[in-house]
Amino acid sequence: MNTHLYENGVPITLPDGTEFSFWQDETEYRRMYYVDQQHPGASDGSSGTEEEPFLTIQRAAEVVEPAEKILVKSGIYRECVQPRRGGNDADEMISFEAAPGAEAIIRGSQVLSARWTNSDVARSVSVWMMDLPDEFFEGDHPFAVVNTTEEDFELMRWARGERGRIPHTLPRAMVFQNGRRLIQLGSCDELPRVAGAFWIDIAHHKLHLNPFDRTNPNKAVMEATTRQYLFNPQVKGLGYIRIKGLTFEHAGNGFIRSGNGAVTTWGGHHWIIEDNTVRQINAVAIEIGAFTDERSESGDQEVLEKKTGGHLVRGNHVSDCGTGGIQGTLVPRSLVANNHIHDCGWQEVQSYLETAGIKILLTLDSVVQCNHIHHCHAAPGIWIDCANRNSRVCRNLLHDITAANGAIFFEASNVPNQIDHNIIYNVEGSSGIYQRDCDRLLIDHNLIQNCSAAGVRMRKTQHRDRIGVCKNNRVVNNIIAGCLTAFDYEIMENISNYNLLSNIGEDFSLGEWQTTGLDTDSRMAELDLAIDPTNQCLTWSSQADAVLRVRRDDEYQSLDYFGRSYPGVEIAVGPFTEGWSSVCRRLRLIPNS
Repeated sequence: MNTHLYENGVPITLPDGTEFSFWQDETEYRRMYYVDQQHPGASDGSSGTEEEPFLTIQRAAEVVEPAEKILVKSGIYRECVQPRRGGNDADEMISFEAAPGAEAIIRGSQVLSARWTNSDVARSVSVWMMDLPDEFFEGDHPFAVVNTTEEDFELMRWARGERGRIPHTLPRAMVFQNGRRLIQLGSCDELPRVAGAFWIDIAHHKLHLNPFDRTNPNKAVMEATTRQYLFNPQVKGLGYIRIKGLTFEHAGNGFIRSGNGAVTTWGGHHWIIEDNTVRQINAVAIEIGAFTDERSESGDQEVLEKKTGGHLVRGNHVSDCGTGGIQGTLVPRSLVANNHIHDCGWQEVQSYLETAGIKILLTLDSVVQCNHIHHCHAAPGIWIDCANRNSRVCRNLLHDITAANGAIFFEASNVPNQIDHNIIYNVEGSSGIYQRDCDRLLIDHNLIQNCSAAGVRMRKTQHRDRIGVCKNNRVVNNIIAGCLTAFDYEIMENISNYNLLSNIGEDFSLGEWQTTGLDTDSRMAELDLAIDPTNQCLTWSSQADAVLRVRRDDEYQSLDYFGRSYPGVEIAVGPFTEGWSSVCRRLRLIPNS
C-alpha cells in the first residue's frame, strides 16, 4: 500500500510534523455482482450477473470475494447488510456501491399495512391506533429495547444520572408518515395536542399516533423501524471494505457509546466510506471505532490500536440523527473529511455526554478536516474526547450550533494536538472552541464569530484528576469577533497571543486582560464581518491594511482554510492567506470536495 500526497501536491501534516499516511483504493476489480430488485428475474438463487441479478444485497455480501465489487441498482432494500469477509489490501478490496446513476436505498423500516382505527385510549378524533405484530416486541427489535438499557448505564457511569428519564426509557422505534419522522412521546396524554407524534402501548402491543396535519393515516404511507442496524459485518475486524454512493435510512439503534452505528466498521480496519447519504437515524449514523463492546475490550487498547483504524470517511451527507453523525471509540490513523453533517441531536440528550456531529475518542494520528457541520442542537459540532494523540481538527466550517460544550470540544489529552484554520459562527449556549483537561493543545488561525459565551474557553475538572491539567496550551493567531468575551481561561499557565479581536462584549477589556501577562501582542480592530447563510459567503474588510501579521511557523502552517499554500515569511492571522484590508472581499466558505 502506497502513501499518496493528498491535496494540491501537499501532504496532510500532523501536529508532530509527520505526514498523515493517506491511501486509496487501487483495486482492479475482476468481477461485478449486480443487485436489482426491480428486475423481473431477480433472485438470490441466480448468478448475480447484470442479466440475472440478485434480489438482495445480503446475498451478494455472502458470495463476494476480495477484488470483487457489488453494484446495487435503484430500489428500496429493506434489509441489514452483513458482510462475511473483507478485502486483503488496497489492491484487493471489496466494494459495495450504488450502480452508476442509481438511487439505491437501504432502509431499516417496513410499511405498516394494518388498518388504523380511532384510539380507544386518547379519546380524540385526531389520534389513531393500530395493533402491532407480537414479533415487534421480541429480541432486539427496536420496539422491544429501550434507548439506554440498565446494562448500558452500568458501562456509561458518567450517564447514570439520566436513569429513568425520557428519552432513555423510550423504545428505539421510529415511525414515519410519507417519509417524515414523527416524534415519540412518553405517554398517551399529550397525543391529542401534538400533531406528528406517536406513543407505543407496550403492554397491549399497540401503536397510537396523531398524524401530521391531523390526516387519516389510512391515506398515508406509514412505516416503522424493524432494524437497529443497516450495515454491520457478521465478523468483527474485517478490513479493506468500501461503501460508496448508497443511501441508508430508518435505523432504530440505541444510545450506548460503542458498537451502535447504523453503518459500522465493527472494529474493522482500512474502510473507505464515501459519498453516501445516511439520514433519519434514531441515534448515530456512522461508527468507525475499534471498540464494539467496551465491557470486554477495555483492557486490549494497545492491541486494538495496532490492528484497527486507517479509515477514510469522506464526502458523506449525514442528517436528522438523534444523537450524532460520525462516532467511534478508539480511532487510530483515520481521516474524516468533506462530510456534510446537519440537523443532528434531536433526541435532546446532551447531558449523557455522547452527542455530536462528529464524536471520536482515543484518536491517534487522525485528522478531521473540511467538514461542513451546522444546525446541531444539544450536540457540539466536533467533539474529540479523551487521551487523543497527535491528531488535528482543521479547515472545518461549523455554524448554528446549540450545545453546552461549544462548536469544537477537545477533551482530556496531554500530548500535542491541534485545532486550526476552522471557521465557526453562530454558537449558542457555549464557546466557539472549548478545551477541557488538555495540555499542549495548539489552537491557531481560526475565525470565531458570534458566540453567546467566549471565543475560546479552557477548563480543568476540579472534582477528579484527568489526563491533562489545562496547562501549556497555545491560543495564537486567531480572529475572534462578536463574542460575549474573547477568552475564558480557568488556569493562566498557557500561551495566548497574536489574536485579533473585534466587537467583543462590553465586559471584556483587552488592557485589563493583558495585565495577566497573556495576549500582550494581541490587538482590537474594527472588522466588518458578514456571512450570507444561504450561500455561505463571507464578506470582510477592516479599517486598516494588514491589521496583524505573524512570522510563519512551518511546523504547522502549510495550507490555509481553502487549501492554499502560504506565501512569504510573514502571514496574516486568521484562516486565510489574505491579509485584512479596507477593500471588501467576498469568499465562498464551503470547501470543495
